[in-house]
Amino acid sequence: MIRINAKSAPEEIQLMARVKSGFKNIEIQLINKEIAKEEYDITKKMIEEGKIDISIVHTPLVQTDTGKIEISLNQILKDSYYKMLCDTVEYAEFISNIENKRIKVVIHERYSKEIWMENNFLIEKIGPKLKAILDKNQHVDLVLENISAFDGDRFRTVFYMSDVAYTVSVLNKIIPNRIYTLMDTCHMMMSIEAYSRITNGIKITNWDEQFKQANDGVKMNMMHLNNIHDNGLGDDHGVPFYSDNENDLKKLSEIMQAYEKYTDCEITVEVREDSYTGPLYNAIETVKSLKKLGYEVEI
Repeated sequence: MIRINAKSAPEEIQLMARVKSGFKNIEIQLINKEIAKEEYDITKKMIEEGKIDISIVHTPLVQTDTGKIEISLNQILKDSYYKMLCDTVEYAEFISNIENKRIKVVIHERYSKEIWMENNFLIEKIGPKLKAILDKNQHVDLVLENISAFDGDRFRTVFYMSDVAYTVSVLNKIIPNRIYTLMDTCHMMMSIEAYSRITNGIKITNWDEQFKQANDGVKMNMMHLNNIHDNGLGDDHGVPFYSDNENDLKKLSEIMQAYEKYTDCEITVEVREDSYTGPLYNAIETVKSLKKLGYEVEI
């Protein structure tokens, strides 16, 4: 049985939309720089009422001059971003005390192995900062998420899971067994598609290779399962795997075969912005496709 989560902000209207769509399992997506008392209260209320079961908290979406961005590991060297991570971890610890289980916190990894190897920041700066907050919150683990190689304006330096696994392996020397890899399939597909477009169709990796990298000397402990259309930007990001589309089912089957070979971690299905407070059509459709392929899921 595979645990499937739906993303939601810690707001009653969004959480109830998940419940009404049949989802109890939740990944919380924080949407503000600071977590309000009301968000703590509604989280506690809905867990204790048995309506939701939270296992993951995603670091906040931050509004900037150029739009919303999600916190990445390198940014915690700035005090303002480190505070947001600390607040997220403390909120996750709060949830763990109610749920009586370990909670994962998601943070993005934007730097490649080569960049980290140019300095010793993982050991000298990043690791000690993470250890300080994790030591205070003993029931929280971190999962580092791959980003897409292409964001619409420029190519980034990281997209292989080997880059994420390298960071995890270094940090595990400082904080053993508290930090893991997370593969986002949508980000991975965006990367593969971007490179394919500039290399006349050359596919530079495959799912088996990336799942293997995500578990090379470390452990993959989370997957974000989403599809893309075209280049994956804008409305083409985080779309479902349609159960009546043979190409979608083939793509999903390839992902899940590699998943079964290398991991048994829980999965979060993306919720599109246009269904934040309504029926979760994309999440429901992807779950339907998983069932069509023969997978038993718990939502």
